[in-house]
Amino acid sequence: MVFLNLPCKPSRPMRSALLALLLMPVSASALERDLLNAVESVGGIYSSIYIHEAGHALVYQALGASDVSIEVPRRGTIFSGQTSGKFSRPLTQGERQLAAVSGLAAANLAGELVLQRPGLHRSPYAQAVLGTALISNVMHVTQYYTKIRGVGGYAGNDIDEYELAGGNPHVMSAVLVGYTVLAMRRMQKKEIPLFYVNLRF
Repeated sequence: MVFLNLPCKPSRPMRSALLALLLMPVSASALERDLLNAVESVGGIYSSIYIHEAGHALVYQALGASDVSIEVPRRGTIFSGQTSGKFSRPLTQGERQLAAVSGLAAANLAGELVLQRPGLHRSPYAQAVLGTALISNVMHVTQYYTKIRGVGGYAGNDIDEYELAGGNPHVMSAVLVGYTVLAMRRMQKKEIPLFYVNLRF
């Protein structure tokens, strides 16, 4: 058994040290929670990317592609992915458009599930799945209007692919932006933060 011989009235440095010792478990608990939240958020980000690529992969397989593969992250990047496959026949214009929109559709459906299920609203993982889908929408639109295919190594994104398949990229962009704004308004009402930032608009 250990006895501490403390004066009746501890000095100011001693009081500060005792307070720090008492708060240490609280600080450790808060740090552990923050680390867990960060891990869940990163997991949610990559899950959303995988869901996006899985959307492409499922459509590729439905259209008869072989050797379908998903690469996440895409070589030379951190937060992106790529799906590839081999087709034994040329795809029709409609099939190419479907393949182009399938990734964004899958990711946004996963985000919509988070919005619809109140039990997921407080989960950092689920919030990241939703937030990544919405940010991806905005990034696709922004890149389409600010980058040129073939310049600076830019190969284009899903909106570019949709346009190359004969689709109207402006309509697709408007749908993505419109859904993103509506989803963020619903996030605000349901008090779901966008990567720990409470929305106010």
